Amino acid sequence: MGEDGSSTGLQTWIVEKNSTLLIEGSSNINQFACDVRKYLHCDTLTFATDAKVKRLHFQCRTVHIDVSEIDCHHKFITADLRRTLRHQQYPFMKIHFVSLDDPFAIRVGQPLNGIVEIELAGIIRRVEMSFIVKSQAGRLFHLSGSKNLVFSDFNLEPPKKLAGLIRINEDLKVTVQLFFRKIG
Repeated sequence: MGEDGSSTGLQTWIVEKNSTLLIEGSSNINQFACDVRKYLHCDTLTFATDAKVKRLHFQCRTVHIDVSEIDCHHKFITADLRRTLRHQQYPFMKIHFVSLDDPFAIRVGQPLNGIVEIELAGIIRRVEMSFIVKSQAGRLFHLSGSKNLVFSDFNLEPPKKLAGLIRINEDLKVTVQLFFRKIG
């Protein structure tokens, strides 16, 4: 809420099931891409808009991504990545939205900035993340954002195979495609 009290009432978005996650990485042998094509959790985000600075501030703010749905299109890489992410103990990767530039104040194709907390294997890291408004149509809109991360950010060690002959590199690029529907 702005200092002058200029804010709108609470609004709610539902995360649509066609939202996706892509994780790109590499090993000392080749590159790989893992994705989650089925968004199974029904999450809602609730926020207030600060009209003065055109920024959203979230109250109900978490998007859950089922780690067991990660598919690297190679059985062994998929199993190793899920195990590394401790999917049995921490079944969800969570993206907690803290604040975001108002996407309705920006034209399609324009970037907007946000602050999110990424929770992975029980560790939370706050990061700035840039999104692109891909489309807006009435109550529907689509955001796309990417962030470069490293396993060690989350106290994780990259998987190794064959006594260390095959090593996954530390660097990962995480891309989210989020489809929202405004309710209320």
